[in-house]
Amino acid sequence: MKNTLLCFFIITLSHYSFSQEKEIILDKMKKNVSYLASDKLEGRKTGTRGEKRAAKYIAQQFETHNLIEKGSQKYHQKFKGKLQHHHDQSSLKKEIEGFNVIGFCDNQQNETIIIGAHYDHLGKGGKGSLSIEKNKIHNGADDNASGVSVLINLIDTLCNNKSYNYLFVAFSGEEDGLLGSSYFVKNPTIDLQNVRFMLNFDMVGRLNDNKELAINGVGTSKRWEDLLNKGNTFNLKLILSNSGVGPSDHTPFYLQDIPVLHFFTGQHEDYHKPTDDIEKINFEGMYTIMSYVLNIIEESSQIAYFDFQETAI
Repeated sequence: MKNTLLCFFIITLSHYSFSQEKEIILDKMKKNVSYLASDKLEGRKTGTRGEKRAAKYIAQQFETHNLIEKGSQKYHQKFKGKLQHHHDQSSLKKEIEGFNVIGFCDNQQNETIIIGAHYDHLGKGGKGSLSIEKNKIHNGADDNASGVSVLINLIDTLCNNKSYNYLFVAFSGEEDGLLGSSYFVKNPTIDLQNVRFMLNFDMVGRLNDNKELAINGVGTSKRWEDLLNKGNTFNLKLILSNSGVGPSDHTPFYLQDIPVLHFFTGQHEDYHKPTDDIEKINFEGMYTIMSYVLNIIEESSQIAYFDFQETAI
């Protein structure tokens, strides 16, 4: 009887501890998105004051989580590029300046995993906006404060997983033609030869009732599909695509022969509109996706590097 009561007590305590930890992370996610998608950041358009404030906030989060500064200027990596919206390949002559925010967890391993998400958005609309309303702040709660929040909340758990080193990169310039990620792969702050894979979180805040999660880049390693299925202990309905090329920041890494995955909860009626706000974010869904990714990374550590690098396509 005593053993039964002890087991019950341990199980109850463990469940309470897990629930408490989950609530803490959900609260942090809400705070992240609340700040990044607030009106005072004015839509985080690359080259604006709002983008700089967002970059400062992310750098502060990296410092709080004890990441090593891995930009060219502490956590920041400045880049310049010509405006080119990735949904409309016509170029403009105007050059803009933006900042990637980069932090590193050094576990003294040979291999590194890159965790990426873009933090820029459309400002007050203009080119790229799908709204008929003019001069309205596009807060981009899903696109892509959601992805940045998942990135930030992965830091502590991943850094405690000693199988890899981890590079966390919040990209800017994504909405204007993948400017930040393209600059990074040409000017990396770590040796890309030691990167096992890159994971990109772009619009992961709208997991629906059917739990449909799109994952692109599955063909960039022959081991992805098996890992994705093994790690899916959450009854997610996976919508898989082989291509490593698409309008998001995983593309420049794939073009450098790095296996990639892009996580995406799907298009919606608020995409690139002022109505993409925090009230419509599914934080429980974001937590599920984060937990799923932790499973995938853990499973990947059982696979040899060179076996992983072989593509399926």
